This record gives sequence, structure tokens and C-alpha cells, in this order.
Amino acid sequence: MAFEVDFMAVGDGEKSGDAIAIRFGNLAQNQQTVIVIDGGTQDSGDALVKHVRTHYNTSRVDFAILTHPDGDHASGLRNVLDELEVGHLVMHRPWQHASDILDMFKSGRLTTTGLKDRLREELQLAWDLEQIALKKKIQITEPFAGVGTNNGSILFLGPSEEYYRSLLPGFRSTPEPKDDLSALIKFAMASLKEGAGVVFESLGIETLDDTGETSAENNSSAILLLTIEGHRLLFTGDAGIPALTKAADFADKQGIDLTKLRFLQVPHHGSRRNVGPSILNRIKGTTAYVSAAPQGHPKHPAKKVTNALIRRGASVYSTQGRALCHFDGTISRLGWGAVDPVPFFSQVEE
Repeated sequence: MAFEVDFMAVGDGEKSGDAIAIRFGNLAQNQQTVIVIDGGTQDSGDALVKHVRTHYNTSRVDFAILTHPDGDHASGLRNVLDELEVGHLVMHRPWQHASDILDMFKSGRLTTTGLKDRLREELQLAWDLEQIALKKKIQITEPFAGVGTNNGSILFLGPSEEYYRSLLPGFRSTPEPKDDLSALIKFAMASLKEGAGVVFESLGIETLDDTGETSAENNSSAILLLTIEGHRLLFTGDAGIPALTKAADFADKQGIDLTKLRFLQVPHHGSRRNVGPSILNRIKGTTAYVSAAPQGHPKHPAKKVTNALIRRGASVYSTQGRALCHFDGTISRLGWGAVDPVPFFSQVEE
């Protein structure tokens, strides 16, 4: 069984996004399973459609997956649903959980209907995907931990339904929650400080720490493990440290070793707010891909993060304006060539 993992180039400036296509199976006989994870912008959605038709020789996508509702992941996925035959849409439907989280908000006048309407309006891109799927009679499944295919090739490690619901009151689109907002304020302040100053690192000196924080939306990302002929490939969306830790805990309970991954998608375009040494000691891949905009530096990817991955034995590659393909059991495509991995940096942004 062979496989190909393709990361499309997303964005032409500083703003990054994710648009990923995967196929595996007996590719020589065109017996394949095709997966699309996120769609990036509308332009990268067009590129995904063309890529599947040209390089996968099909107009069918078996699974279209939206990891979380941010625009740099959801927008281009509409193109995929509109223009290709999609068998299954995998996405969270936050409005379906309105009645379960209603008592988590300060306002006593908030109704289930009002909360549903607000979520649909504020998360319009995700809502559009659901409506397209319903119109085209595409099956929709929410990607909670434990959801997967019968043969085990596809398995979601997170989030759990309980954790997902606990995150919803922290979404930017929801009313003020009962809990204080200090964590959200702290996250915003950390964003402003990122990239100030330079520090020195070596293979034996690591300055990345476990204090990084990201948004509730990012932590709600679906975390997918693909297992193909014994090779494990992990896709993380924009998940942060707590979400990745819970996913690793779930994997441990299933007897799944995440320290011997063949392939790892670095979360949130390589941001240092999403990973730290502790979780990177539990999730290790020999090849790591970062989806980052051409001018994403110094945040996407952060040198502290790429150094940390190299330090743990990974070869790290970043898109930054070009498409990347990781493959096994197939030959290189015409016009596609080898690229250099990200080097180790002795100076990193604080």
C-alpha cells in the first residue's frame, strides 16, 4: 500500500493557512482512499480541486475534514464540496451543542435558539459547509476522540466531546462566559510580545517552554491519526498544548505509541504558542511538515519550534509559497523535486 501527503501553498504574504490532500491504497491500480484536510483560502481551495483531479486522477474525495472553523482552514473547503464528489464531511457543528452549554454563560436571558443563531452567524464559513453537505446529501460526522473507520486506518485522537464543549464558551463568537476571561487576555498579550529579542540555542540548549497558550478555537481542532501499512501519520490542525496532551493521553489508553510517527503535521503553522518540550517528548515524527505563508517568519514557523523538532530527530520542511509532497511506494512526479529541510538555528526569537 502506497501513500502521498500533499501540503498546498496557502497565502502570498504573512497570513498562513492549511490545505492538505492525502491518498493511500493501491495507487498503481487507482484503488485509493482520498482525504482532504482543511481548504485554506478560496485560492488554495481551487488548487486542491485541481490537484485531486490532476495528480490523484479522480473527482472523488472520500473524506473532507474541517479541523476547526477558522477562515484560513474553512474557506477553501467550500470549493472542494462544490466541485468534487465528497463521500463524507467530518466537522464539528458547534450550534448542535447549544443546549448543552447554555448554562456556561453569564447572560440569564440567553436562549438555546439565540445561541444557535449566534454561532451560525459568527461561524458562517463552517455553517456554509454544513448546508452544502445537507443539500448534496453528504454524510456529516463530528470528529471526537475514538471516531474512525472499522479497519483502523483513520482514527481521531481528539478532542473528546466533553473537552470540546468546555471550549465553546471561549470561542470569539460566543457571549461572555461565567468563568473569568483572564486566560483569553493572557493569550492576547502573549501574541503582542511574540518575536521581541533574540536568544541563543544549541542542540543541548533549548529555550522553548511549556507556557504557550492559544485560542479555544485552535484547541478545538480535530486531531487525526492515519495508520497506513504500519506507518503512523499525525495531523494536528491548530491544536495547542492542552489539546495535544489530551490526545496523547487518549492514544496511550489505546496502546498507541506517538513517539515513532512516520509523519507529523506541526500545529498552527509552527507557532511557539502551540507546543512545548513536554508534549514534543510525547509526539515525535521522523518527518515534520509546516504549512506557513511565504512571509510567515518569525512566527510561522518559529525557529524555537523547528529547532525543538530537529533536536528530537525530525527532518522539518516548510511550505512558504510552495507545495510539498511526502510519499511512500510511489515515484516522484514530473516537475516536483527534492527540497532542503529547515536548518538548525543558533539564534532564535524570544
